[in-house]
Amino acid sequence: MSDIFDFWQRIAPADCVHPDDAPTFKRLNGQHRFNLNCLPLSFTGPLKTARVVLLYLAPGLPKDLERQSRSPELQILYANQRTGTTYLPDMSSAGHQWRKSRLSFLGDWEQHRDKIAVFNIGAYHSREFIDHDVLASLPSSRMALDWAQSVLFPEAEAGNRVVICMRAARYWGLRAGKTFGKSLFAPETTRGGHMVAGKQRELIIGKARRTLGTR
Repeated sequence: MSDIFDFWQRIAPADCVHPDDAPTFKRLNGQHRFNLNCLPLSFTGPLKTARVVLLYLAPGLPKDLERQSRSPELQILYANQRTGTTYLPDMSSAGHQWRKSRLSFLGDWEQHRDKIAVFNIGAYHSREFIDHDVLASLPSSRMALDWAQSVLFPEAEAGNRVVICMRAARYWGLRAGKTFGKSLFAPETTRGGHMVAGKQRELIIGKARRTLGTR
């Protein structure tokens, strides 16, 4: 199987479509809701080594991201993120408010950006995600799922990482409300990507915070 990090090294810093995905988008001829004027990114943070990984479906569309995508600064940031070795972006970067909202259950997570990654099936931004069929057709999405199933999930089941599916468990090949092995969790969540209150939520929060050393 191809390596996800090698896969994402095959896109130029300023490109908004991965070359393997380009034929699919060409055939669709604009019949989708993805913004292809924004830089694509299926994961942020040090996914290669992260102690805690949160799974989502596809990235949203932060305000002004289309304009920022033309800037060399954001292009460099995205290129670095695609290596899977760079810290989770700090508060000055696009998407920080989303991360602040979704990662708050981890405690003082901003002090541990070297240990946390966010991983999406999709890499392309959209204001309202409805294109499940397009997502399934993209090589980049299949790469994400293959790598998760063959590398990430076995590591979590063995207890080497904590992986928490915060959205779309069935698309990841998981079942909501279940725990797999030692540290692969698919809690019940809201559509917005927050865990539903209950015993499993408390167990997951405790496990994740102990793994990170947060309070």
